[in-house]
Amino acid sequence: MFRCALTAIRTIRPILFQNYAARILYDQPRTFSALNTRINSNVYTGCTDSNLSLVNNKQVLDVSNNIIIPTRAVTKFSLKKGKRKTVKAVVKRFFRLHWGAWIRTKIGRHKKLWKKSQAQKRRLRQHVFVNSTQTVLLDKMVTKYWKRPKYYVDDPYEPYHTREEYHITRRKPRETY
Repeated sequence: MFRCALTAIRTIRPILFQNYAARILYDQPRTFSALNTRINSNVYTGCTDSNLSLVNNKQVLDVSNNIIIPTRAVTKFSLKKGKRKTVKAVVKRFFRLHWGAWIRTKIGRHKKLWKKSQAQKRRLRQHVFVNSTQTVLLDKMVTKYWKRPKYYVDDPYEPYHTREEYHITRRKPRETY
């Protein structure tokens, strides 16, 4: 039998240990206090695991290196050609109009439709613009290819690609009466 239960768990299944430690810390705070008292007792004496560290002469479970936080960072230099890469999550979730605005669908548009009213379902089918800060961020996350206008057959967004009512994005001269 292993002297250190955490070492036994990590040697058998490291993924299980990560889930176990995260569940202890976030879902069940009472369990963490029980685990902390077991760690402070002599059950784990002699354990040389890197996840057990001494803080104020007490052994404490350190799971900070086991929790993986997902990120969507830009690859600034690819390994093969040294070019920037597009973040694929941006291309999947957002759409760029020809005049530079990004649009997205509403969140939760497919979830629990049975409990939503018809007006709410209609609002969920609509698209919304992202704000200017997010627009700048999304422009940085994609390459020039995705910023160029793309023309599709029977494009449902065709009326929205031009913005003639605003003086900065206007292409045609204004009609005077």
